Amino acid sequence: MGNFRSGVFIYQSLLFLFGLIVFLPPSVIQAQETEQNSAKTTDAGLPSLAATKDCLKESRSTECLDNLFREALRNHTTTDVLRLIERFEAEDPELRRDCHPVVHAIGRETFRLKGNIHDSFSACDQTCHSGCYHGSVERFLRGDDIYSASYKHPSQAELKQKATAACDANTPLRLRYQCLHGLGHAILFFAAYQLQSSLEVCDALGDDWSRSSCYGGVFMENVSNATNEKKNFSPTDYHAPCNQLADQYRRECYIMQTSRMMEMGLSTERMLQECAKAGAYRVPCTQSIGRDLANEARMGQPRSVAQKCELAQEDNRLACMRGAVYALLDNTWDGRYAMPLCAAFGNHSDSEDCLKMSIQYLRTVFEKPIEDIARDCSRHAANSPRCAELVVRQQTSGL
Repeated sequence: MGNFRSGVFIYQSLLFLFGLIVFLPPSVIQAQETEQNSAKTTDAGLPSLAATKDCLKESRSTECLDNLFREALRNHTTTDVLRLIERFEAEDPELRRDCHPVVHAIGRETFRLKGNIHDSFSACDQTCHSGCYHGSVERFLRGDDIYSASYKHPSQAELKQKATAACDANTPLRLRYQCLHGLGHAILFFAAYQLQSSLEVCDALGDDWSRSSCYGGVFMENVSNATNEKKNFSPTDYHAPCNQLADQYRRECYIMQTSRMMEMGLSTERMLQECAKAGAYRVPCTQSIGRDLANEARMGQPRSVAQKCELAQEDNRLACMRGAVYALLDNTWDGRYAMPLCAAFGNHSDSEDCLKMSIQYLRTVFEKPIEDIARDCSRHAANSPRCAELVVRQQTSGL
């Protein structure tokens, strides 16, 4: 078809050059339209992989993705569309790496259709780091008119009022965390990337855990937003803005800070050296290294991640491991990426520590039954018989 289209283009150009006015045969027009449409949608009328990736490349990628999935969700459920993204993840490593903002868009449109966070969360799931939940909270804060010329960011008082009402304290921990984390993302966006005032909105929440979960979303948005000039960083200071903030914010800031260090060109070894300079925040900074490295494990390179964490010593090694494991489990709510990483550590004790972290996190944060975790061991850690033994040990010990 590519050669056919090229031939049509040359034919049209020649007609133009010779000043001829003709009409292409309907069959030619139909063939062109069919190919253009097929690039945007699948046979089921869902967005294609190519169209999804094209949106990510656009300067107005958020609006592009919103329009793409608004059309998709006219005739399909949120579950249908999330399963499509899971398939794209399996097919395409680039999309697997960059799918989080894609599912944010699915969440934004889901909230527009459902009208409340409870029903939106019921429709969403953990696909691509739970971005659907985060996007639902974004839409809750922003409403539907963000792309209009008259749109104005909400005031600090309005943000605080909405933030305190956003996340139901009675929902399961795993869902409440996603709501609070997504809230942090959205607050920074709607505060026009004013970091201090965004953190002060999170301060309006009622308990330390809720506030720190919200801070984490703020700092992740500061790192991950596509418009670099809006980021609150220094071109020369590897520790800014963390070292400029009050103590109550620094831990959550440092858990994201190595993403900035990586942008500035630092290797894992250099980041470990910088984290050593973070004083009381050395461990969360090193955990940030592991969180960043988790992408390599998702791309099929668990041994590479293990080797880099092995460069750290003692509690720093555990922190690096913890950052990678938590990020991988947050991505899927199962052991498909974390357990192979644990098996990739060269030292038996490191591997066992990694499995213990994974099992405990699945049990406590995701409230996953022991039987399901044991099945994860058989599926994803078949070469590590200790995995199943550790599951049984945690069950009998009541840990």
